[in-house]
Amino acid sequence: MYRDKLASTPVILIVDDAIANVRIMHDAVRDLGTVLFATDGSSALQMVSEHHPNIVLLDIEMPGINGYEVCRAIKAAPHLSDIAVIFVTSHDETGYELQALALGGVDFLQKPINAATARARVKTHLELQLKTRELALARQDLSDMIEHLPAFISYWDIDLKNEFTNDLHGRWFGVPARAMSGMHMRDVLGPLNFFSIDVHIEAVLRGENPTFDLTFYRDSGDLLYGQASMVCRVVEDRICGVLLLITDITERKTAEISLYDEKERIRVTLSSIGDAVLATDAHGNVTFLNPIAEDMTGWLTDEAVGQPIETVMPLFDSISGHETTNPIRHAFREKRVVGMAMNTSLRRRDGRLFQVEDSAAPIRDHQGEITGAIVVFHDVSEARAMLIKMTHLANYDALTNLPNRMLWHDRAEQAMQVAKRSGKHVGMILLDIDNFKSVNDTFSHIVGDNILRLAAQRLTSRVRPSDTVSRQGGDEFTILLPDLDGIAEATEVASKILSAMMEPFWVDGQRFDLSVSVGISLFPDDSEDQDVLYRHADAAMYRAKQGGKNRYEFFSTDIEEQLIARHMLERHMREAIDQGQYLVYYQAKVDVDCAQVVGVEALVRWKNSADELVSPAKFIPVAEETGLIVPLGELVMRRACEDARRWHERGANIVISINVSAVQFEMANFVDKVSQILHQTGVRPDLVELEITEGVLARNHVQARDTLLRLKELGLGIAIDDFGTGYSSLAYLKRFPIDVLKIDQGFVRDMLTDPSDAAIITAIVHLAQNLGLELVAEGVEVQEQAAALRNKGCRIMQGYLYSKPAPFDEISELIFVA
Repeated sequence: MYRDKLASTPVILIVDDAIANVRIMHDAVRDLGTVLFATDGSSALQMVSEHHPNIVLLDIEMPGINGYEVCRAIKAAPHLSDIAVIFVTSHDETGYELQALALGGVDFLQKPINAATARARVKTHLELQLKTRELALARQDLSDMIEHLPAFISYWDIDLKNEFTNDLHGRWFGVPARAMSGMHMRDVLGPLNFFSIDVHIEAVLRGENPTFDLTFYRDSGDLLYGQASMVCRVVEDRICGVLLLITDITERKTAEISLYDEKERIRVTLSSIGDAVLATDAHGNVTFLNPIAEDMTGWLTDEAVGQPIETVMPLFDSISGHETTNPIRHAFREKRVVGMAMNTSLRRRDGRLFQVEDSAAPIRDHQGEITGAIVVFHDVSEARAMLIKMTHLANYDALTNLPNRMLWHDRAEQAMQVAKRSGKHVGMILLDIDNFKSVNDTFSHIVGDNILRLAAQRLTSRVRPSDTVSRQGGDEFTILLPDLDGIAEATEVASKILSAMMEPFWVDGQRFDLSVSVGISLFPDDSEDQDVLYRHADAAMYRAKQGGKNRYEFFSTDIEEQLIARHMLERHMREAIDQGQYLVYYQAKVDVDCAQVVGVEALVRWKNSADELVSPAKFIPVAEETGLIVPLGELVMRRACEDARRWHERGANIVISINVSAVQFEMANFVDKVSQILHQTGVRPDLVELEITEGVLARNHVQARDTLLRLKELGLGIAIDDFGTGYSSLAYLKRFPIDVLKIDQGFVRDMLTDPSDAAIITAIVHLAQNLGLELVAEGVEVQEQAAALRNKGCRIMQGYLYSKPAPFDEISELIFVA
């Protein structure tokens, strides 16, 4: 509207019932804009409505509607109230003028009309209107610009309470501008974000204007990188407040981090490969050497940068001794990858010669222009050196430089033959690093490889020179102990290994605390066959893992028997799925206040071919290790959802809790599979609750939170099972969408006799109440436990006091009788 008025010709309306006065005023202002006139109040109001004039020259005394009433009507309409009204009258009493001003008039002309005065007054008010509208437009433009700037602009008083922000809708910190007014900066930004600002407040109050980068956490948990500037406002030598500007640099920062990570990966890669790598700019001046290139040329990177390629890497014909052209020059000239000439020698800085070969390639930018080149080369000085290298590669592990499986088998066979003649023993130690896979998956394979290298060094340093440490693959190592007098020597080595591997591993400034599980078998006591001896050591290592890890075990006959039994159990479990031997039992959850069954927990049971129930403690761990837990978990979920629907159809809204293993939860298609089961069974989603242990959430925070949010979108409830026994941080209770905490039965069992367990339960109850979470106490077996739990504030119980796990029909009787 303001821009339209600024661009248009002013409109002046003269209202007077005397034509002579109209003519005088018309002649006075006709060149100042479009001039209209009316001779009565009704006509004047109609013209005001149609033409929206800038100024109305309004006679006070007119027949019908007088000037005061016309002015009052104009000012009463919001879309007309900006019209300037100049009253015209023959009265010179002060009262008339005051009344005119009180009604909104901006000026007063006295009759008889003085044309020059009228013109001057109208011109002045037109210019004033123009300036006013220009100022309003500038203010509006400034307001729009500030509001839509991709930055957070705010002003805070001396007490750091907000007086202004451009964040009208709370996009930055979830607090709209209207609600933010008067809030303390800490309450707006959050304690963690405020701390990042607060450390600079003192400098601002000293008159400094710091600019610094910040890392913020939004309410969603997402990271926001910002660049902040702070200015202290001083009025009359007194500090009034602080202006804070935060610019979102997340995209730039993410790009910088990605670029840095990529450069670091490239640097590490180039520094780790076995060939020499040298790079130049477009003029052939050196820009980079990897460690191998430094070693082969005798030049350090700092010394070589800027030197011509011929100075750092002088090449000669091995036969004639004549200097040859560096392949980088050929790559520039031919604009392609070129190979090094045959019989080429590199003269090292100290004068030594190496025969070298490989290739050079030009580097192009995004426009295809050559910006430099890289030459990759290696030493081929002696055929013998190459043969040794090939032999080494065939017999040693490339990552750790330890003997590989082939060389280890050869040495083991020799040691066993010697032991047969000497009557001594050969020890075979097999070990792997506990939980190594999670380190590899959580951090990176580069970190994992570095840990394996460090582990190889430690193992080698703890054994005798005659012993052989070998890497069999992955994180599995074997140690061959020839010429042993007895078991005591093997025990001593195993103890040293455990001690060495318990020391912290440091990789790129990060600390990793690891342990190993060790299995030991002896020749000829355990076997006279190398493969069987290895298998026995593997069985002993498995026993060490089952026994709690970070320990060693010797092979014995009972270990082998258990190993065979375990394989048989796994085979029978697989057959049980095909034969439909797995059953779903339910244990009731009771609201003790109303003595009603409000939910059940689904529990898997296995009735084998002999019609015997197999203990879950026996087959669930095997299912977890072998991956059978995935089809087994799907079977339980599908059947539980079907039963929940059946209860609902009979009029009982029973919430079924279903345990989800870590293996299931971390599957990429887990949420899709759950959604499919809900759809196929027709169960109401709010009648299904998934129980997840704390350890699952600790493995990968970001993935776990995303999975839980997607499950919540399906309408499911989320419960934390065995609360208080796992993940040590309580932060996830705020970050993750959790509905229910289940108090572990271990606390309930001894709560009447152990004050510590009682105190823990009290803390869990208070925590749940403050966070608005539902509580379920597991393992309630006696009335005294139930009463104590109810007194503490927990009203939903689960345990043998109310029901044992039972099939669908039996638990249905309990539900509908209750």
